[in-house]
Amino acid sequence: MVAKFASECEPPVAWSCPECGLFQLESGGRPFTAEEHAAVLTIAPQVTAERRITPAQRGQAATQAREILETFGSDIPVDVEGLAGRLGYPVSWRSLPRTTRGAVAGDAGHPVLVLNRNYPFHADVERRWAVAEELAHAVLGHGTLVASEEPGRTPVLLEPARQVREREAKAFAAELLMPAAKVRLAFQRQHPIILRALGSEERAQAARTVIADLAREFRVSQQAMRIRLTELGLLT
Repeated sequence: MVAKFASECEPPVAWSCPECGLFQLESGGRPFTAEEHAAVLTIAPQVTAERRITPAQRGQAATQAREILETFGSDIPVDVEGLAGRLGYPVSWRSLPRTTRGAVAGDAGHPVLVLNRNYPFHADVERRWAVAEELAHAVLGHGTLVASEEPGRTPVLLEPARQVREREAKAFAAELLMPAAKVRLAFQRQHPIILRALGSEERAQAARTVIADLAREFRVSQQAMRIRLTELGLLT
């Protein structure tokens, strides 16, 4: 989605998607009325067909993240904002709809990663993940679109292309913040804690301890680390 700003110091007045033709007026955070929703649908009919990201697309996104880390270095935890700046995508804080964590927008012809000053980021790890996702959209050539909304929120208008790109962005962000090779090495160091545990309850507690330790090391959420370890086949 492209954010349409009346000025840099004001919230966006509308959103548009060049690919799917969506044009959405900013509602100020309140739900659209039936009349407003009908009016928007006359401009951009709702698309219901679902597209899925293929393993090849996910692999390509992760590959690009690895190439960036190989080029600019990959100390853990990754300095994601510094890395974004070195790639030419500085981070800027602006007012966006409250449920939107971030976006990619143009600033005098130069792309910037926008974080929402109105979004209630609960922790530094959530902010880091949002930056990684926005960087993914920029690097993967997704254009200027809103990348990450509040979990569980259903967009007013479905955008199949956006759904695919969201999954690509998550694959990129996971590899950028939790490089597979380094996660495997870190897990190998911690794995004896799980192996020494006796009984299912003790093993479950040991796994939680390992996840928490690795999450702190990589500066990601415990949920993100658990998902990453599962994706890599290190946890079942």
